[in-house]
Amino acid sequence: MENDRFVWTTKYSVNVAEIDEQHKEFIKIVNSLLDLGESEFFTDEEALVKVGQLGSYALYHLSTEEDLFIKTKYKDAIPHIEAHNKFREQAMNFENQIREEDKDKKTVLKDAAHFAGSWLLNHILVVDKKYSEFFNENGIK
Repeated sequence: MENDRFVWTTKYSVNVAEIDEQHKEFIKIVNSLLDLGESEFFTDEEALVKVGQLGSYALYHLSTEEDLFIKTKYKDAIPHIEAHNKFREQAMNFENQIREEDKDKKTVLKDAAHFAGSWLLNHILVVDKKYSEFFNENGIK
């Protein structure tokens, strides 16, 4: 993290171009949540759209990985998908929080961004890196 922003560097590469590009986009969305949360003025609708964007992109990205697990018969798919499901659940929790009238939207935006960014970078280093070589050996680069 740099200046309170999440930064993708080559140490996060899993040597699969599509996945690396998706991880970069995921980080952009996380940082855009931080940007909105630091704005002087924003509407509840803008906050909901931004948190929804995080959830939608996460679903898209995690599904991409899971499709590759099926395609390659990845042996560690089950625990990896379980980790994804916990993220999906938390993303929905943030969407629900942002809809609550009495919630401080700035706090929810920042909490969602810090959770998602930290989760993603840790997940890449600890869990995603495990499939990197396997995918490459199975023709996915």
